[in-house]
Parts: sequence; structure tokens; C-alpha cells
Amino acid sequence: MTTETTAESSAETLLVRLRGLLPTLAESERAVGRLVLDQPAEIARVGISELARRAGTSATTVTRFCRSIGLNGYQELRLLLAVAGYKQEAAGRQLPIGAEAEIAADDPLPAITRKIAIASQQAIQDTLETFDISALAGAVEVLATARKVDIYGVGSSDVVVADLHHKLSHLGLIAVAYSDVHRSIASAAHLGEGDVAIGVSHSGRTTEVLDPMRVAAERGAKTIAVTNYPHSPLASQVDIVLASAGQEDVLFRTGATVSRIAQLYVTDCLFVALAQHRGEQTWAAFEQVHQAVSSRTGERARSRRTN
Repeated sequence: MTTETTAESSAETLLVRLRGLLPTLAESERAVGRLVLDQPAEIARVGISELARRAGTSATTVTRFCRSIGLNGYQELRLLLAVAGYKQEAAGRQLPIGAEAEIAADDPLPAITRKIAIASQQAIQDTLETFDISALAGAVEVLATARKVDIYGVGSSDVVVADLHHKLSHLGLIAVAYSDVHRSIASAAHLGEGDVAIGVSHSGRTTEVLDPMRVAAERGAKTIAVTNYPHSPLASQVDIVLASAGQEDVLFRTGATVSRIAQLYVTDCLFVALAQHRGEQTWAAFEQVHQAVSSRTGERARSRRTN
């Protein structure tokens, strides 16, 4: 990969990464981040003192902000913003949506529906642009030979856990979904080598997910995280991280909605890749399910005719 290609790749993911990191930054750094997200092309043309003035903070804070998002300094930020703006304008694409997609308390219904659609579409696009394909391939490899799969998640992630459980079971894997922390830990204690534990948490800080994942790892199971924050406590303790991308609306906390969309996209990719990897096993499993469901449907139809 050339230096130019590396710069372009980093530029395309910079704003995506910033949206995910924004809620974790100090308030003064968030003010800088919001300006960068709202006016990326404009910020690429101003000096550090001018950005600090517009954000109501200091040049030292701007420098600290750059380091918080993984950059060496302000000049690197300006370069990446300039590259991102040029590439997206050349491709006829809008720059990533910033504050204009946030739902206001007095928004009318048309604005609400439009903004939710924008946020959902952006979450999937952001996830696609930052998806670690090698991590996806690694997850497929360990799941393909798994003896048992435990899936942990609570709150809004519980919907994703249930969907992933359904998909893995459809493939013929022995999978169990848990949303109760005590049952999760008890099950994790019985895992071992050859088993896999999957933890789903938008923040990567949910203790109800962290605890059973820790126990599963201690027992020798392979561990996979689906999270929006690749530097979170959950991500730091697992073998494989499948990172989603979803910006949370601070006022109505629609991150619970957007993160679910992004997580479902990640688990759908995992399901399809795993199904493809298993080949004939997949078609055999699908056929078994089809026959079982068709048989039950036929029995119900015959029962209605005889009653």
C-alpha cells in the first residue's frame, strides 16, 4: 500500500471514527469535534488558533483533541480533512452528516422521519467504510468449527442477540442467547476450548456483557465482540472485534436505534460469510429446517380440514 493510498484510507475513516469517539471526549474537545464534523472542508483551511477561537477553547485543547482521536497533531488533521473533502466532492458525495441529522425537541414529523433515515443509512455506510475484513474472516473461522456458541447482550443489544441466535441456529450451530447476567456467567463457566462467546454492546462498557465474556475467556473459549467502540473495555479483552459505527443523538439518545441498525448489519455480514464458508453444511441445515417447518404447516392444514 502506497503512502498516498494510506492517507486516502485514513481520510475516509477519520470522520467516521470521530463520530464514534465524540461522546467519550471531554466537553472542550467535543466542541472542537462538532465543528470538524459540521464543517470539515472549512476547517481544513483554517489555522489552529482560528479553530480554537471558533470552538471557544484553546490551541492546547485542539492539539489534545487531535491526539485523542489518534492523530499526531493539527497539521495531520487538516491534511486528512482536505483529502476527505476532495475525494468525496470528486465522487459527487456529500460530506458525512454532522449536527444537521440530530433530532431537535421541536422537529415536525417529516423532519424526524428524514433524520432517522439519514442516521440509519449513515451508520451502515460508516460501518462498511471502517469494517475490518480480516476480523470478519477470523470470526468466521472460529465459528465454523465451534462446539457451542454463547451470545450475551442486554438492553437495546438484546434484539441483535436474538437475531444472531436465530441465524446461527438456522445454520445448525448449537447457540444459546443470554440477557440475564447470572445465567450468562453460569453458562460461560461451562465453556472451554472449542467454544465461542460473543458479546454485543454498543458502548463496550456494559458489565452484564463484560463479566461473562471475561469468564468465557478464562475458561479457554474464543471471544468475539460486536461494539461501536474498538478501544472499549470489551474490545480490549476479546480475541476478535467486529466494530459497528453509529452516532448517538444526545437529545433523544437515538444511538440505541442507530447502533442496532449498524450491529444488525455486522451480524448479517457474519451470518452470510459463515453460511458461505460452511458450503454444503449450510444447504443441508437449511433443508432440514425447511422440511421441519413444511411438515408442521402441512399437519396444521390437515387438522383444520378434519375439524
